Amino acid sequence: MKKLILLVVLALTLMAFTACRNNDDRPELIMGTSAGFFPFEFIADHGQGVIGQYAGIDLSLAARIADELGFDIIVHDMEFGGLIPALQGGSIDFIAAGMTIRPDRQESVNFSVPYFTAGQAVVVLQDSGITSMGALEGKIVGAQLATTGEFAITDAQAEGRISFQNIYAFNTAQPGIQDLLSGSIDAFVIDTPVARGFVNNHPDRLVMFNDADFFGLEQFGMAFNKDDTELLAQFNEVLTRLIAEGYVYYLYDYYMENHGHMAN
Repeated sequence: MKKLILLVVLALTLMAFTACRNNDDRPELIMGTSAGFFPFEFIADHGQGVIGQYAGIDLSLAARIADELGFDIIVHDMEFGGLIPALQGGSIDFIAAGMTIRPDRQESVNFSVPYFTAGQAVVVLQDSGITSMGALEGKIVGAQLATTGEFAITDAQAEGRISFQNIYAFNTAQPGIQDLLSGSIDAFVIDTPVARGFVNNHPDRLVMFNDADFFGLEQFGMAFNKDDTELLAQFNEVLTRLIAEGYVYYLYDYYMENHGHMAN
């Protein structure tokens, strides 16, 4: 495992140099992301970014793909809910933001092949006694705005499967976790790998649980403009090979083991 981590660190260092260099001969792609979603995208400590100040699974993966295709990447960091409109409007070229492939989103964008399978997790305070979705009946629950976590809990309430006292939507995950830590909300719903990062960073205060029957599984994909099928095909060719090589989950292990403090 130590050898594997060393190789990944070396690869990340090389990618950071390659992705950030200024080469007038290489065309640029603008990547849209929402950099508050560790371990997929976050603002790194000084000097540890993969593309500029940004790091994470999506940044490393996009940098690797773009370098193989002969592109440089510029990162536009924005609120998650604004990513698809920005892609449709042409201000970004693709999205890499831990975005779940959903039928409603597929009406607006084309997704790459799925590169990560996840599900929703519920983060609660250790002393809350909350260990199931049923225990959240009448409670205050939070999620990140326009994410599948928010969709899941709002849909469940609308369908009468559960009744929350209130649902709060946050532009990014960190304020929701801070409200949970302060006791302003009772639970925060977010993708499992991201939840794990927050719990690892607050091991004495937070715990998480999963409910696959309530939430189901999800797959992440990069999103492209409906008209940009050539770029999608190019990304898919490289991405499919990297998935087969296990590169995505190597990145997951690397970030969880070496940057866990970035989840706050």
